[in-house]
Amino acid sequence: MADEMKQIILDQHKQLTRSIEVNKEVKIEGDFDSIVLAGMGGSGHPGDLLNALGVPKLPLFVHRNYDLPIKYLSHMGLSKPLIIISSYSGNTEEALSAYKIAQEHSLPIAISSSGGTLEEWAIRDKAPFSRIDFTGMQPRHTLLAAFTGITVALINSGLADDISEDIKDTAKFVEKITPELEEPAKKLVAKIKDRIPVFNSTDTLGFAAKNFKIQTNENAKYPAFWNTFPELNHNELVGFSKLKEMDNPNKFIAIFINDAEDHPRNKVRMEATTNLYKDWGVEVENINVVGESTMQKVFYTVTLGLWTSYYLALEYGIDPVPVDGVESFKSKLEEAAGSI
Repeated sequence: MADEMKQIILDQHKQLTRSIEVNKEVKIEGDFDSIVLAGMGGSGHPGDLLNALGVPKLPLFVHRNYDLPIKYLSHMGLSKPLIIISSYSGNTEEALSAYKIAQEHSLPIAISSSGGTLEEWAIRDKAPFSRIDFTGMQPRHTLLAAFTGITVALINSGLADDISEDIKDTAKFVEKITPELEEPAKKLVAKIKDRIPVFNSTDTLGFAAKNFKIQTNENAKYPAFWNTFPELNHNELVGFSKLKEMDNPNKFIAIFINDAEDHPRNKVRMEATTNLYKDWGVEVENINVVGESTMQKVFYTVTLGLWTSYYLALEYGIDPVPVDGVESFKSKLEEAAGSI
């Protein structure tokens, strides 16, 4: 299975170009004042990424729960939301719950999935269907496909800026940098090993920092955390200030994801935080991202995160693909409460 993930990483650029072609005819008809993307785990990430890139022409809310935030939308004066149900498997119970609530309220629905129950319902209800044309994979490993499919559908519907050329350019960029990042990832693993990583960036690359953390959790089965500047200087920073008084002050490594275009004040904050962390016994490692657009910088970091979490898993003799912990939880949930 490890070889399987390595090939997934090397081939991930194909998800961008393939998803443009597969979903080129998908269009959502209607007049909307907002978008709600209901998706859990990796299936919610496309919504976060859309917002991080500033692509949607309407307010986009990512809903990670059962049902839908109908009352919240109403209080916001939003009465015509488009509901995008996002689930790689097509069987995620929270997503199916959101679909049912959307139907109960006669709200327009679009779907992003690779199949499952959601595809059956899309055919039954004639709902627009954005296909993730990469089956047999983990949802977190199809981020580029899911993001591109939803984005193409929104572009076709006049609901997002046309970034098609940026996506194509990014596919070439990702193809180039993916093999180049394998060795830097191995070096980063040597520094992370036996420590708990905390991935930090400014808000611009906050999605990338969060994704790095999630890939570490799910691929390496390893604890990790994330935060953004300047917010972390108002709370999290204090949590590291007394480490030297504890038994193992060197248990954390802070990994700063730096963008040359970060706000000047945040650059100063990152440097000052680095100095304090080192005084407090926290190792700091810097990653300087490259890319000609925010999309490229995000996917540069996502790719480094994939390689790093892959080799961290191998360091501990762990298969990076399955998520047995999640599957065990789902089984216990179904035993306790039945299926939705």
